Amino acid sequence: MKIFLGDLVHTWTKSGIWTIPINIGYVASYAAKYLKKVGIDCDFKIFKDSVKMMDAIKKEKPDVVGLSYYVWNMNLNRRVLDIVRQYVPNSLTIGGGPYFTNHNANEKGARQFFSAHYNCDAYIINQGEKGFLELIKRFNEVSYDLNKFRSIAVKGSLINDLKNNNKVHIGENIGTLDDLNDIPSPYLNGLLDPFFEGPYIPLLETNRSCPYRCTFCAWGIGTQKLAKFDEERVLKEIEYIYKRCKLASTLFIADANFGILERDSKFAAKLYEGHVKTGFPSFVAVQWNKTRPDRISKTAKAFKNIAQVGASMQTLDPDVLSAIKRKNLTFEQVVQLKKELSSIGPKEKSFSELIIGLPNETRKSHIEANRKLIDLDFEVWNYNLHLLPGTEMDDEESRKNYFKKTGWRLHDNAYGIYQGEKVFEGQETVTETNTLSVEDFRYFRFFHFLQQMMWSKKWYYDYLKFMKSYNIHPVDVIDKIIEKSKSDNGEIGKLYSEFMKDHREAEQFDTFEELNKFWQKDSNFNRLKSGEYGKLNMLYTYKIVLNHRDAFTQFLLDITKDYASSLNLDVNYLVEVCEEILKFQNAKFVQIDDKWNIKQQVVETFKYDVLEWKKSGYNRLEKLKNQKNYKFYLSERQKNTLATQLKQYKSENLNTALRHMTVYTDSHQFFYDVK
Repeated sequence: MKIFLGDLVHTWTKSGIWTIPINIGYVASYAAKYLKKVGIDCDFKIFKDSVKMMDAIKKEKPDVVGLSYYVWNMNLNRRVLDIVRQYVPNSLTIGGGPYFTNHNANEKGARQFFSAHYNCDAYIINQGEKGFLELIKRFNEVSYDLNKFRSIAVKGSLINDLKNNNKVHIGENIGTLDDLNDIPSPYLNGLLDPFFEGPYIPLLETNRSCPYRCTFCAWGIGTQKLAKFDEERVLKEIEYIYKRCKLASTLFIADANFGILERDSKFAAKLYEGHVKTGFPSFVAVQWNKTRPDRISKTAKAFKNIAQVGASMQTLDPDVLSAIKRKNLTFEQVVQLKKELSSIGPKEKSFSELIIGLPNETRKSHIEANRKLIDLDFEVWNYNLHLLPGTEMDDEESRKNYFKKTGWRLHDNAYGIYQGEKVFEGQETVTETNTLSVEDFRYFRFFHFLQQMMWSKKWYYDYLKFMKSYNIHPVDVIDKIIEKSKSDNGEIGKLYSEFMKDHREAEQFDTFEELNKFWQKDSNFNRLKSGEYGKLNMLYTYKIVLNHRDAFTQFLLDITKDYASSLNLDVNYLVEVCEEILKFQNAKFVQIDDKWNIKQQVVETFKYDVLEWKKSGYNRLEKLKNQKNYKFYLSERQKNTLATQLKQYKSENLNTALRHMTVYTDSHQFFYDVK
């Protein structure tokens, strides 16, 4: 039996954040092991690139095609299955992934899905390994007869029998694996080796499940307890990965709560060992545990500086936490954790996450949450609430109780032309709730952009820290920037208008059909093709950094004058100091020219000792008796990391490449070291 498995991403732009498909690697490794035991001979091929998969389907005509479904590839998968039906009409087609969980794996949910994805014959509920094995055994039993296959239920899956009998068959719950180590490692058995030859980011899974049941998330649904891969196996996988990964700089840990187990510090230390020996990973992206600050601290220290530590809160409001069935670290635990992590070194920057649009969240509570987390010196990442299939929050009752309006926006870098058809992916986001108006959401759209650019991504962090020393809070500075931008007739006012126009016209479609119609137009599609449109926060960050830096600097100096006047401060002194700070920050940004060459060092002269001010923890900023030269330069680690990433994310223009490079990396890599 010839089986193709795909964990597909949009590759049409030739640039994107693509991960090694460990998920289908697990499915293939497990199925191959047990199918061999029952005498079913199978040949597996796994794919990440949809174009390569479609070409292979036409040429090799597989007996089975299985695809993993996520919000970023739903319509791409549909297009691939169209090709399957056209060229291999008798092939069994299988879907899997978090679209279906115990919440929506029912008659209504199945009919809705199969009506839209009519070329999908079966869909596995919850985890994939056991369900996929049952489907293949059933297909073999009926001698590859699709009509017979579709006629009855199969354990662990939904079966699409709409075409023949207008039925869907819902299989009984198959449960989870008793022992994860029953799955052969797709790294150690060599199945994933071909992906080390491309710019793919490795994924590492050390355990499965999530003990929490946040209503906005599907992680862990269908599982009862935490399951672990053997410690020695994980350590071997880490070494296997870091010895082979040459074309990527980041590693993702796929656990829902890394740091939940005592042993996780060993894995962190092993990853740091790889960093020291080979330079990989340069950065590790982690979803951290929410309830064991002692273990988080120990694990974070083992990482040294190659992983940011997150205390994701999503909200600080107890009424919101109750509505979403979430438990956070207490605020006291977060403060203590922050203190402990300071021992890692000056580059340690912890982060936290908030979601706008959660039930019961108000404008005031969301602003205050940002204010409190900034006061703790966290990088703060704000996200719009997405309503994800398979989650409790997507239920009709939840929608009715909490949400007045939703909208659709294009999923970043998830589009392209495949077999002559334009294909787009959308995200359904909340745009009005019982406690937040449409205008509130529009305000926060630009607010979050400014906060991310200026504070969390550090482009104007030093300026905000200086203003904060005068009790002018970053949240208030950002609010003032928004108000001033609305009436500004210069470059920044124009930039604000363009941002809000993109938000109104391209992020708030009432239906996915409207989104699809908009982007199908050549004039709009050409913006995607050229890289002129993308995820707004990063698109406009690099518009400012690359094209409007001088104008934004002057805009901030004007705001400084306004504050100085209203607070009876020394205007000349405040402006002079801020000029120096902004000059320092602008000099720190790594300079990359139109030919993608990186300037190795820059020398600038300063009247104030800005560097010593930063080193002292932003105490008093002293004026120098004699002007001092600062040398801004790249470390060897930065040189190697940036060179790798510029190759990995090479694209139509520098703005596009930098957007991709920024998402899952250490923000320090974009700034020169200084001496």
